[in-house]
Amino acid sequence: MQTAKNLNDISSIKKVALRRYIAKKATQLMEEYGVQNLDDIGCFVVLEQSEHQQFDVPEMEFVEVIHIENEVYLHGVKIIGDSYGEDTYLTVGVVEC
Repeated sequence: MQTAKNLNDISSIKKVALRRYIAKKATQLMEEYGVQNLDDIGCFVVLEQSEHQQFDVPEMEFVEVIHIENEVYLHGVKIIGDSYGEDTYLTVGVVEC
């Protein structure tokens, strides 16, 4: 499991396409909420397939399947508090091209 609470943490995400996707989303969220630090509004959690037990669907506000380039993820959002959320990405597969 990798937790990204700031832009520097995001830069260490190993999967390039996911890293770009999360960096863009983090920047958009920070601009939308008018904050300088991602941790003021939430964090991103990246799970490997073997960590699927940590993706607790009943605790999620919503769950969706997303395709980022040739990879497939379960994406869920857990609301921790009034102004703090946790976006979780679980690797579920790679699409062969």
